[in-house]
Amino acid sequence: MLCTWPRLRLLRAVFLLTLLLGGPVGSRAQRAPAPTTILFVGNSFLHGRYNPVFSYNSGAITIERVGKQKTGEWGGIPAIFKKFADQAGLPYEVHFQCINGESLKLHYDSAQLTLQQPRWHTVVLQEHSMWPLPTRRGGRPSTFRDYSTRIEQAVHTANPAARLYFYQTWARADQTYLPGKAYSGLPLDSMTHDLHRGYYEAARANGRFAGVAPAGDAWLRAVQTGVAQRNPYQPEPGKLDLWGEDNYHPGTAGAYLSACVLFGEITDYDPRRLGSREEAAAALGLLPEQAVALQRVAAEQVLAARPRAFSVAHGPRKARKNKVKVKAKTDA
Repeated sequence: MLCTWPRLRLLRAVFLLTLLLGGPVGSRAQRAPAPTTILFVGNSFLHGRYNPVFSYNSGAITIERVGKQKTGEWGGIPAIFKKFADQAGLPYEVHFQCINGESLKLHYDSAQLTLQQPRWHTVVLQEHSMWPLPTRRGGRPSTFRDYSTRIEQAVHTANPAARLYFYQTWARADQTYLPGKAYSGLPLDSMTHDLHRGYYEAARANGRFAGVAPAGDAWLRAVQTGVAQRNPYQPEPGKLDLWGEDNYHPGTAGAYLSACVLFGEITDYDPRRLGSREEAAAALGLLPEQAVALQRVAAEQVLAARPRAFSVAHGPRKARKNKVKVKAKTDA
């Protein structure tokens, strides 16, 4: 049937009205949501130091500050987080500020212009591997709390709605199993408990942190459940080694586990949903069953701290106030 001129005019009017009202053609509903901009702040415990983690997915993230850093392309744990987000359909724009071997104090002293930008929706802070520990174990807890608070205030001055998280690091095997070190003669659990206490008490005392990503606790859980070996100086066949070749920095399995914890804590997306075909694990050389085991440990640890963590698995959650609890027992 041929259309009459009046009918053509009517169809044209409907089409133009659809455009004006944001209908199917050019619809607002079809536009991609704005990404969540996240800044990771730390040192080599975030970039991982060793390949394949060190350079993994480097083109997908933005480096804000290199500082004293290895040359070459690098991605590390923030880049693994980015790959997880892409696979989960969560729009994240990942930035990474790294100063090797240094503390949050140096980040505050030398990089305030980066920290004081209103574009950060989420900021993750990682302290030097020893500073959250008690003074008798080589820590500088008061300096850690002081400068983490200064950074929090700087971030929230620029963007009051920003969410800040601590990234709790792990017990160092070199500080536990070698003689003359801070935790020589003590079980791996002791350093883990002290790190837990240091990070969680800092978050609780401040009251303006959204949470703590308990990567270090997840490392200990992996050991206690038989997924990973306890002492890398005495390898156990069939178990993953979480540490890198210096028994200090993360190895591939340790970096992957840490990224799973960060992803679960920050996004409320259950890392177990990533599954055996998760792309970062395959690229890093982890077997499907190893990836699944590490995802499970990460999810269990996040849930141990926040039982309702994955009740809403859609993007970053709102900050909680004064609800960070300390669960670790005091060691001798």
